[in-house]
Amino acid sequence: MSQLATLSSSELRKLSSRELTAGLEEMTPAAIDRFKRMRKLTDEHTTALTTFLRQHPEKRLTAGVKLPAKPKPKSAPKKAKHSPARSSDDGYVQLWSRVRSWWDGEPIPQQAQKPFAKKPNMAIEVDTSSPESLLAERLDIIQKLWGTGNSLPGGETMTLKLLKGASPTADTLIADLSAGLGGGVRHLASTLGSTVHGFERDKDLATAGQIVSDQTDFSEKATILSFNPDKLHKVLDKLRYDIVFTRDLLCYLPDRKTALSVIGDSLKPNGSLVFTDLVLADRSTEKKAILEWRQSEPAKPYPATMDEYRELLLELRFDVKAMDDASDAYVSAIQDGWKAMVESLKSGSFSRTYVDALMTEGKVWLARSRALESGQLRLVHGRAVMQKGPKRSLTDSMSID
Repeated sequence: MSQLATLSSSELRKLSSRELTAGLEEMTPAAIDRFKRMRKLTDEHTTALTTFLRQHPEKRLTAGVKLPAKPKPKSAPKKAKHSPARSSDDGYVQLWSRVRSWWDGEPIPQQAQKPFAKKPNMAIEVDTSSPESLLAERLDIIQKLWGTGNSLPGGETMTLKLLKGASPTADTLIADLSAGLGGGVRHLASTLGSTVHGFERDKDLATAGQIVSDQTDFSEKATILSFNPDKLHKVLDKLRYDIVFTRDLLCYLPDRKTALSVIGDSLKPNGSLVFTDLVLADRSTEKKAILEWRQSEPAKPYPATMDEYRELLLELRFDVKAMDDASDAYVSAIQDGWKAMVESLKSGSFSRTYVDALMTEGKVWLARSRALESGQLRLVHGRAVMQKGPKRSLTDSMSID
């Protein structure tokens, strides 16, 4: 069983938990990490894998990149909190507790000052990771937040819920412009039988997502390709799709009108655009929460208001069917993801690069959730249908079809 990664999906499903465990014992930490992320496991196999990693910490990926279990004191750099002296361990606050306090905006809880008999199990190790390990850590963080194969709040369940109004079926051809790691794309293909062309602007996520599709039964029904959102016309063929779906993407495009026009051209007559996007509640004033959100985003946002969205869609010959405020459900999904992350931090050791990546990800979602909770930023869930007939010129609003 040393070649678990080479087994087909059907062969893998036939393995007993004991056979799976035997195969894991012969794999390296990196190989196990790839296997866990790239293969679709049954609940029984997932439980067996989790139990195995809990019982064999040396088989976790971070075990292969951290320093030895008993590191010698470093000559430089020296910081008081990392001093080998036991007195510096007094009042130690575990990582999960610190992250939770930071997220909740509360003071770090003070622990009773007493010497530890041994080093706490939440040590942060110095790390010199390879690019592959850094990417593996990032993908691990994303999936612990949003679920295996997912990179946005709510996971695959949210994807199906958002598309419900468009009534997708097995005959529906869907373009997903926010495919991420492909969890939602594969869920649509497996649940509805639809063919889904997934596109993802983050090349690393797209590559990892396509590997999973290739290694499962979805290499043709659920593809994920990287793309440049500023060149949508190069990936969306005209009059091809029944549904174009996008989550939290359009507000980062400087030319949203052109992007929506290309999307409209790619839809069949009466095809549906389904989207979520971050919008301003009121353009007249931008208060602290909005300014902090703008500064935290890795890509510059160009948010519209809900009314501006409606007007633009009507101008482009879309029939707007729904424009709903989905902010509360979105914030709840973000909070659920960070609760799951905090729970995952209660066991194991984490490298410095892992913690840095976690905080980088956390700053984005913290600023986003606070702006949403302030009411200044909203998440709109829209659905619009491309009308039949030739499209009017965008510069001639009075022309008659």
